[in-house]
Amino acid sequence: MYTALFHSVWLISTQFEIIASTVSWYLPAGVRFAAFMLLPLRSWPMLLFSEKLTHFVLFHPGGILDNTAFLSGSLGWYLVHLLLSPALLCTSVYIFRRCFKAPYISNINSTLATLGVGLIISVVLGAVFIGRRAIELQTDITVFFPILFDFSLGDFVGLIVLCPLLFVLYDREHLHRVNTTLYWIIGAWLFLLLLSSYAYSHGTNISYQVKYLAVFPALFLSYRYAVTGSALSCLLVGVTAFVVASQSDLSPLEHQFYIIALCVSCLILGASVNHAEQMNKALRDKNEALEVAVNNAQALSSKLVNLQEDERKRLSRDLHDDFGHRIVDLKLQLSLNASNINQDSLLNKIDALYEAMKKSLGSLRPSGIDTLPIEAVIQGSTILSTLKNSHIDYGFEVTGLPYSFTSQQKIHIYRIIQEAVTNSIKYADATRLTIEINYAGSTSTFCVVDNGKGIPAQFSGSSSEHSSSTNHHTSHTPTLHTPTLGLLSMKERAKLIEGSIHIDTSATSGTSVCLTVPTP
Repeated sequence: MYTALFHSVWLISTQFEIIASTVSWYLPAGVRFAAFMLLPLRSWPMLLFSEKLTHFVLFHPGGILDNTAFLSGSLGWYLVHLLLSPALLCTSVYIFRRCFKAPYISNINSTLATLGVGLIISVVLGAVFIGRRAIELQTDITVFFPILFDFSLGDFVGLIVLCPLLFVLYDREHLHRVNTTLYWIIGAWLFLLLLSSYAYSHGTNISYQVKYLAVFPALFLSYRYAVTGSALSCLLVGVTAFVVASQSDLSPLEHQFYIIALCVSCLILGASVNHAEQMNKALRDKNEALEVAVNNAQALSSKLVNLQEDERKRLSRDLHDDFGHRIVDLKLQLSLNASNINQDSLLNKIDALYEAMKKSLGSLRPSGIDTLPIEAVIQGSTILSTLKNSHIDYGFEVTGLPYSFTSQQKIHIYRIIQEAVTNSIKYADATRLTIEINYAGSTSTFCVVDNGKGIPAQFSGSSSEHSSSTNHHTSHTPTLHTPTLGLLSMKERAKLIEGSIHIDTSATSGTSVCLTVPTP
């Protein structure tokens, strides 16, 4: 396909050039440049082999398209076509592809760089091809440079006319912008060219007006349809220049510079519009993420306030109903006659009061959190007693050599495990729960695993970092009294200690909430 297209447009280019005063555009340069820019490196040997083999069949001495001006068959002819031109082309494109990635006309920097390397390749290949003939014919240097200039300019015009459209067709990313309006504009443009040809055939030359009227649809297409519009504009500008050149006596050089100036303007405009759209999209995504983060922060703040109020209510209730009752009872006992005081009963009541006070204080800050290892804190906390009172079969497993965490780390680890256990009791309908602690070198893992009904999709999708049963859920602002805030709270606590939360949930196998903490 590459070889057929390359030599087909070569024939078209040569047929156009035999028309007097028409613009010179070497379209195969655009085909070759696009192919080597877009196709994988492993395809390059086959591209070169097929192109050169067909070239030698057509242009060898006595071939179908042989021309005495080509000086075919000499050692220099074989050397240039087999070695020098492929080496220079591949080296230039390879270096460029190391610095820039496709698509090459999606922003201003890559567009200017692509045009720059295209111009360099046109000049370099022109110097090789024309230089070989100049050496063999012993052409004077004053004649060589004008010929080289014309050759390179025609090469670059063919490249800038055809290459952008091939980029767009190959990449296909930008074709989603194509719609009916685009076809109407292209149709109107072509109709204007037909009208110009018709008027010229009847003695009225409006080619000058058509040439510059074409500037407006070219710029509009580039602005409205970004990369796709600018690529189409380049091709239509080339066609316009050819039609106008066939109807005027102006120098081909003027038409060539018209093509280059207008095409470069269209490509830069299209790249600017596309880059602006990409930046706007990225900004919208960041704004959405920021909005979700703000909503989550507000929800967490609201939960914190509610938790504080709930804790105050509970403490008030405990002090009034439990401690107050016990203290009044002790006061009555002490007010009785000393001979009637039952010391054992009094001591038992004092012990019960102490235990109740210790339990209340323990709910505010776990006992031993500042001195004991985290696994000992969990074993002596209300987490396991709550599981026992909930009639859930539970297990507690510790593997590896325990690591001594700081008090701040331990309180966050404890609250995450407490939250995970609370969620399992409230929402999972689990009958079995296991708390697993694994110390493994550079990381420590704390997992709460149950056999419940899993976390609903609308909750796990907006909070968990991973879910085996749900994907691509629509994020929403969490509400209170759902497991969502608990999951968000766990993630925030994990970040504070440079850890991460990993959640696997399924309606059939239950839920696993794992906290991984680095241990230097």
